[in-house]
Amino acid sequence: MSYKRTTPVTPDEYNKIWHNCWNEGRTMWDKGDISPALRELIEEKKWSLPSGEGIVPGCGRGYDAMFLASSDLHIVGADISQIAVDTANKLRDEKGISSSLVDFRAMDFFNFEVTNKYQVAYDYTFFCALHPSMRKSWGDRYAEIMAPGGHLIALMYPLWKDEKDRDIGPPFLLTEDDYHQVLDDNFELIHIDPKCKTHDTRVGHEIITVWRRK
Repeated sequence: MSYKRTTPVTPDEYNKIWHNCWNEGRTMWDKGDISPALRELIEEKKWSLPSGEGIVPGCGRGYDAMFLASSDLHIVGADISQIAVDTANKLRDEKGISSSLVDFRAMDFFNFEVTNKYQVAYDYTFFCALHPSMRKSWGDRYAEIMAPGGHLIALMYPLWKDEKDRDIGPPFLLTEDDYHQVLDDNFELIHIDPKCKTHDTRVGHEIITVWRRK
């Protein structure tokens, strides 16, 4: 699912790519389980999250959204694909998780009405899925939708691709500096773990971080 593109991509053009992936069953990024790094952060490192509302953009089948949900933190799993949302809702129901804890919605991350700002967000295989020309909009949008003091958990991936492949993706090459460029104006990096647990095929290629909304 990779292509080379050096010119900017419109949101509508990019949304079509992901609709096609789900429609054709091409979800090779799906590892079928909760991210090991996220599980480690919450269960082993006992990271304390704010209570209230949370969001997981590009949630796919919703493993991480369901993991984060609790009586203190209602999670919205957002995906551009209705197929992804229907699949996530079905899996949630099969697991016996209440929709009062987590609900999945077909929505465009860059274009939905914000009624209440979020205290928590989790971003994984979403930033890297966006063409680099869209990254500033990504950072601006998180600043717009997150409440002061809110935590953005960003699991950086992929970190191994050669610089000459920077315009080939998704996933697109990224570095820690790419996050700083689009987040530092509105967020403070408060946690980083280069040695976080990962899926077997991504060892050494992921770094988990937490950013606090200023």
